[in-house]
Amino acid sequence: MDRYRPRYHFTPFRNWMNDPNGPFVWNGEYHLFYQHNPSGTEWGDIHWGHAKSGDLVNWSRLPVALAPSRELGELHCYSGCAVPSGGEITLFYTSVGEGERNASTGAQQWTAASRDGQAWRKPSANPLLTEEIHGGLRITEWRDPYVWKDPDGDEWHMLLGGTLEGRGCALIYHSADLGHWRFGGIYHRSEAALCECPHLFRFGDRAVLLYSPNGPVQYVSGLWGAGGLTEELARGTVDYGGWEGFYASTGFLEKGGRRILLGWMPEGRGDGFPVPLEWTGALALPRLVDLKADGTLSVAPIHEIETLRGERASFANVIVGPSPFDTGVRSSSFECALEIERPAASGGELAVSVLASPCGTERTEVRLDFAAGTIAIDRSLSSLFPSVHKTSVIGKLPEGEAGATLKLRVFVDRSAIECFADDAACLTARVYPSLDDSLGIRLRAGGEVRISGMDIWEMRAAEIQ
Repeated sequence: MDRYRPRYHFTPFRNWMNDPNGPFVWNGEYHLFYQHNPSGTEWGDIHWGHAKSGDLVNWSRLPVALAPSRELGELHCYSGCAVPSGGEITLFYTSVGEGERNASTGAQQWTAASRDGQAWRKPSANPLLTEEIHGGLRITEWRDPYVWKDPDGDEWHMLLGGTLEGRGCALIYHSADLGHWRFGGIYHRSEAALCECPHLFRFGDRAVLLYSPNGPVQYVSGLWGAGGLTEELARGTVDYGGWEGFYASTGFLEKGGRRILLGWMPEGRGDGFPVPLEWTGALALPRLVDLKADGTLSVAPIHEIETLRGERASFANVIVGPSPFDTGVRSSSFECALEIERPAASGGELAVSVLASPCGTERTEVRLDFAAGTIAIDRSLSSLFPSVHKTSVIGKLPEGEAGATLKLRVFVDRSAIECFADDAACLTARVYPSLDDSLGIRLRAGGEVRISGMDIWEMRAAEIQ
């Protein structure tokens, strides 16, 4: 048994996985693509892996959808999207080669299509777009097309990430037929040097743009405009994990109106990891996204994940202090939901230890510092392996008055941890306990913190074939 492979998060059967690509619904089934190296556990030789699901929880792995066309100078099929239209599915992706076709200055946007979602063909009209579409603008790191049509509009829109004059940017393009595109300008300028995987959700006349700036995924919300967001409402962090847990997000809109967000969980094993693994990378739990009245994001796990809940342990009115409170639960794959009474703003810290060894030598702590207003996944004692990543993932704790209830959900799945605080702060990280008995769940606090309710569910394994 592979003790580090998650049980209810999607992983490739073997070899490398990174960015989720082109999720969509077809004939009542969800389809997921992902960046995939079929030849090894390291990045390289990038294809598009493919899987489908009836519920975004249980998955069937399918044959590789896209492979590089070597005869056309293509070495990698970078990230992109999928668009069902007119009985056909079109994949839009970034094609990369070497020399003049390098990723930094020579990327092109290509397509492939299918009528059954299984066999994919690349038209001879490729490339669909080249950098010349920008006229005199010198765009580098140009990649990751995201295409959609507004329900109340006739035009298709495409976002692409890039860098202009040292700053990351999202660029927008428009089309009437998915085949002929015109450049619409710079949609958003980032303060970071990179703007990967831009994608957008509409909420009536409002919209939110999400992008990956070589660090934690960011968002900006405002009023929708075809040339850029106007009357900016809010900016923030989608998930504080970044390269340590959540990166390269993408999303899609269901017919029922749900907006689903997907992200990649990179590995953090480090060099010389002593346990051989045949797979690399995982999909974070699919998340529901909504936009609050003030323009900030609400992000929560999809409800379907609750179908995997098994045996439950419940606690009520627990006063946690400096002496550890041991739940008595031992598990490496569970969900823990807590209702925490916020202590006075002048003090109070709560630590939820998971994957803890009986002696306490090894543990990972979800730490809530109410005085500092922070929440963290503290990995400093998460493993005795010397090479694994152990830096803390730190985020901003949602604000609230003393005495108010803060709802915290913690999902642990062997080497994956995801935290959701009031559906407003998300943190994701990877951990690699070395001891077989690092399975405990304990709580402790600086001062006293009241837990009005806590449920811990053992999580059954998802069906991933």
